[in-house]
Amino acid sequence: MTSGLVLIIASLCVSGCNSKAAIRSSDIRRYIAPKEKTLSPADIARPTRRPAGERPSEIEYDLPAGWTELSGPTGMRLATLAIGDGQEVSIIPAAGTLRSNVERWQKQLDADASAETISSLVDSAMEKAGSVDVQGKKATVVLLTQSGDEAGDDVEAILGGMLPMTEEMTLFVKFKGASAVAKEEQKKFLQFMASLRMSAAESVVEE
Repeated sequence: MTSGLVLIIASLCVSGCNSKAAIRSSDIRRYIAPKEKTLSPADIARPTRRPAGERPSEIEYDLPAGWTELSGPTGMRLATLAIGDGQEVSIIPAAGTLRSNVERWQKQLDADASAETISSLVDSAMEKAGSVDVQGKKATVVLLTQSGDEAGDDVEAILGGMLPMTEEMTLFVKFKGASAVAKEEQKKFLQFMASLRMSAAESVVEE
């Protein structure tokens, strides 16, 4: 029916002396049920947005000369960039303190080093760390090299930027590759960190 579903509710008046009660006009009630919305394919495919308070749904930045964008958001990454001869720079929000992540990165470069050696290398890197202002927050940039500063340009290095977003979440910008490339791109890396602009935090939850 175009006007909706019509429901007829009949109340049976049962008397003690007559088992065949008639339906009176006053017993009839008419109700118009609202039409249900028909969902389009676009409605079905559309994700539901929920406040997250932790992860930015959008990030903007200015690419330094020679840098290129490989992809936008994929998985945990907000973006993937390329520097040097095409080596990747990843942008990922994650948990952990600044120092704990620097220690983890140094262990990626020196997996066999003792805890004391790692701690010493991290102390040195933190003392030499650079910093830039990003929307009123301090972003820290460290340069880590395999086996410390004594290593040459042909070893592996990590150039990492860390921007606190909340008490529990930090935005990490990370390059892992040749030490020569890391040192050459360090100034541009700082410029890139300073150019970061994040929108209000929001995540997309697929229902």
